[in-house]
Amino acid sequence: MPATLLLTAWDDLDAAIADVSPADMVQQIDGGSCFAWTIGHVTFQIDSWINRRFQHLELDPLLSSPRFGIGGDGAVDDWPAVRMAVAGVRDRLRPFLLSLTEADLDLTLPYDGSYAPFHAGGIHLGVAIVQCAIHHVFHLGEIVAKRELMGYEAGSYPGAFGAALVGAPYQR
Repeated sequence: MPATLLLTAWDDLDAAIADVSPADMVQQIDGGSCFAWTIGHVTFQIDSWINRRFQHLELDPLLSSPRFGIGGDGAVDDWPAVRMAVAGVRDRLRPFLLSLTEADLDLTLPYDGSYAPFHAGGIHLGVAIVQCAIHHVFHLGEIVAKRELMGYEAGSYPGAFGAALVGAPYQR
């Protein structure tokens, strides 16, 4: 179930930006983050927490920039580059997520990152995946609210994620 939650959160984020113009993807509203930054930000988390720690992969060089971390300025000027980086991170993660067994989800590793709750007990794979999914859905709400401010229809969200929460089957 944790993997399904993250995959469906991606689907909802992708649907929320599908009709947004490239110019609007990099537009900041009232000093907040632009959509491209937000997508890069949540993707950096999955790259750092799961791809690097559990798959032992190198971080994406663009998304691992401090600009996508907490406290970043929320600005991006190259949506196509961010979109390519996001696709690469997801492409490296998707097969891993789909191959996980219940036993795999119990793996806990030492943690040296900036998220304090993981310092004492380490980063638990199942918890990390669920927290990443929640982080995606949190920022989905931000994007949906900003869509309306920009003149786009808000739509119905969460869609796929909400279905997954109640056990509806997920198919990609």
